Amino acid sequence: MRRTRAPLLLASILSIVAFAPAAEAYERQWHVGGGLGYSLVLPGGSIPTTATSLHGVGVALHGTYGLTDAFNLMVQVDGSFAPGSPPVLLAGGGVGVGYVVDVLRWVPWVGVMVGGYAVSAFDPCGAAGETGCTSGRLGLSLPFGLDYQVNRSFTIGASGRYGVLLLGPKGGVDQMIGAFLRAEYVWGY
Repeated sequence: MRRTRAPLLLASILSIVAFAPAAEAYERQWHVGGGLGYSLVLPGGSIPTTATSLHGVGVALHGTYGLTDAFNLMVQVDGSFAPGSPPVLLAGGGVGVGYVVDVLRWVPWVGVMVGGYAVSAFDPCGAAGETGCTSGRLGLSLPFGLDYQVNRSFTIGASGRYGVLLLGPKGGVDQMIGAFLRAEYVWGY
C-alpha cells in the first residue's frame, strides 16, 4: 500500500504547484500591515524576575518597500505584554532587510532586523539592589513568515520571530520569541 501512495502524493504536490495562480514579483511595491499573536520572553538576567519564561500577547505594525523583486526594506514597531510576576512590557522597533520568494500566491519570506527596545518590569523594581523599572536595549531579530496573496491589494499570513535583547543593565542577554497572524495592504505594482 505504501508504494502506491508515494507517486500519488508526488503527483498531487506537483499539480498544486503547477496550477497555482502566479503572484507576480514587483519592485518598488509597498506593504503596510499589522499582526497579533503570542509572545514569549526568556529572561537572561537583565529583567528583574525569578521566572524562567514570560508568556504573553504581542502586537506589531510593519511596513516593507520592495528594493528589488526579491529583497525588501523592512520596518517594524512592536510590543508585547507578559502578565507574570512581575508583569513585563516590551516596546520597540527595528529596521532590516528581508528576502522574499513571491512567484506564487503563497509568499515565504525571511529577514534580519536591528533596533531599539524598552523593557519595563512593574513592581518590584527600582528598589535598592534591583534594576530600574525600564531599561533600553539593543535588539537583533530574525523574522520569518508565509503570506497568502488574497488579491493584488491584500495579503494574510503567519509570521514568527526570534530575537535577542543585548546591553541589559546586568549584562544578560534576554531572548524573545513571537508567533503572529497578520494582514497587510499592498500597493505600487
